[in-house]
Amino acid sequence: MERIDDLQCKGYRIIQDTEAFCYGIDAVLLSAFAKGAVKKGNAVLDLCSGNGIVPLLLAAKTEAAKLVGIEIQEEAASLARRSVTLNQEEERMEMLTGDLCQIEELRMKGGERLAHRFQVVTANPPYMQSDLQNPDSKKLIARHEILCRFQDVAKAARFALDSRGKFFIVHRPKRMAEIISILRENKLEPKRLQMVHSYLNGEAKLFLIEAGKDAGVELRILPPLVVYREDGEYTDELKEIYGIAYP
Repeated sequence: MERIDDLQCKGYRIIQDTEAFCYGIDAVLLSAFAKGAVKKGNAVLDLCSGNGIVPLLLAAKTEAAKLVGIEIQEEAASLARRSVTLNQEEERMEMLTGDLCQIEELRMKGGERLAHRFQVVTANPPYMQSDLQNPDSKKLIARHEILCRFQDVAKAARFALDSRGKFFIVHRPKRMAEIISILRENKLEPKRLQMVHSYLNGEAKLFLIEAGKDAGVELRILPPLVVYREDGEYTDELKEIYGIAYP
């Protein structure tokens, strides 16, 4: 079943398939974390784009000149293309169906939109490593490293980025050491890191990281982002990110 959700930002909306993988808080936080780096006229690429939530939010929040998403599942990419049309963003946005592991071939075939380097690349990749072998499940592909590994995501980001471009990722803390190691192997130097906690005194559930292509060594640790207050309500920071009015 399909539904249309309000993104709470400048009237933008997204078409979602409730039987597939609908976007969650990680995509919203990723777009908020990356938006400050997107300057007027920039080109933005979103890897593992799903139904296009991250580029849609960045289209609503920035003055990027071009926003491209790459998604391997045609059904999800098709939904994203319909959302682009729904928001009348055909001139700025495009969703490509393709395998990021073959990004060089996509660039040759995909034409104009991938012909130039990008100033900003984002990715909300599959988090889970497993030996599951059922690639027919839409949700399984979105959640598990079946069709790509983080090594592939990092290589694709490096290939697509302009000189001194920036790569933004959201991921799980238990894989942080591995993620940072892979980034540095691909000369994507971690520059900013923020932990995301459900509650102030709880363990981190996610982390957000910005890496710079061929950048110098210097990592800033930002204050933690807390999602909920003790009473279960969103914190003021989360309400601001979601565009929810608060006193």
